[in-house]
Amino acid sequence: MIELEEAVDLLLNSVKSKTKTEKLDILSASGRISAEDVTATFSVPHFPKSGMDGYAVRSQDTRGASEETPIHLQVIGEICAGEYLSVSAKPMTAVRVMTGAVIPEGYDSVIRQEDTDYGKEKAAIYAEVKAGQNYCRIGEDIEAGNLIIPCHTRLDAGHIGVLASMGIMEIEVFQRLEVGIISTGSELVPLAGSLGKVGVYPSSAYALAAKLKEQGAQVAFMEICPDDPELFFTMLDQKAGQADVIITTGALSVGKKDFLPEALEKMGAKRLFHGVNMRPGTPVMASEYKDKLILSLSGYPLAAMVNFQLFFWPVMAKMTGDESLFWKKTTRTVVEGRANEANRRRFVQAFCDEAGVHILERKHHSSVLSGILSSNCIIDQKQGTVILPGETVEILYWK
Repeated sequence: MIELEEAVDLLLNSVKSKTKTEKLDILSASGRISAEDVTATFSVPHFPKSGMDGYAVRSQDTRGASEETPIHLQVIGEICAGEYLSVSAKPMTAVRVMTGAVIPEGYDSVIRQEDTDYGKEKAAIYAEVKAGQNYCRIGEDIEAGNLIIPCHTRLDAGHIGVLASMGIMEIEVFQRLEVGIISTGSELVPLAGSLGKVGVYPSSAYALAAKLKEQGAQVAFMEICPDDPELFFTMLDQKAGQADVIITTGALSVGKKDFLPEALEKMGAKRLFHGVNMRPGTPVMASEYKDKLILSLSGYPLAAMVNFQLFFWPVMAKMTGDESLFWKKTTRTVVEGRANEANRRRFVQAFCDEAGVHILERKHHSSVLSGILSSNCIIDQKQGTVILPGETVEILYWK
């Protein structure tokens, strides 16, 4: 039995980054991982523009202006956003401008209309402005030549908006990570099937598939395999080419029907590890078969989710280049609840808010999945420790 960190290192050393890419329109690329550096080909804005409704002025012409001693400027034109007016700045003149309108050459600031009398031919100016005030310079948002989206960035709404501001319609992204799921157990019944007296629906598989989809992975297949090594061998052999990573659940421990470790060994799979010093999910296993990683999780729903959280996300981070997927611990104080002494390193469901960490009083059993509905993190409880209110703990938020 090995430690969690050692197991994660073995996983990371066994997988390679995906290199296949595809070009998508920018809306379809939302949530995907960029496969190229994107550099600004022009500045945004590419013309000086007004930050508000008012008058484009030369700041030096407003010196000393106040409500008691206004300065009067001749208005030589008006420009709305999207319009262009060919005028040059002259002393003691102004141009009426609307928000987003181009500011003619020679004017270095905009006085808001509330500080004027809204004059059409002459405008009374009631306040001073400084050079650059209410004035959006060329490149204020994005400067030409700057790197705006690095390779291996997960694209979100902000990135899509920036691409659109550059007139970019398509972007190169890495192909999605393809993940297959095989749930083992003769008791498992498809959702469309009848449970009968002893059937169980494959809840773990659907929870895992939902997590995968949330993070942009593609679920290549979801299969149920009875407790039959030969059927498993046939299924895995047929499906291996359809996925980058295969996740299995169940058949890992030492029971009569826990066939998976021996079956994978007979198939010629290379075992990376089997058993990690943790609860829940102690018997977690990883193997390599036909150059594919097989990550075998506990058959208990909660244990499977904890295994998945700790072992799969680092794998996906390595393969996609999305470092945000690596789980990161944060330190918080327990304000409610307790965790009894752990005889092995333990991951405890909890809920963390501004006040601190609230330990759930029930539903910690590996077979109970519903507790995850009221938790948003797990506590890394060290072996031999008891956790009480007021103590500082390390938590990992569920992804």
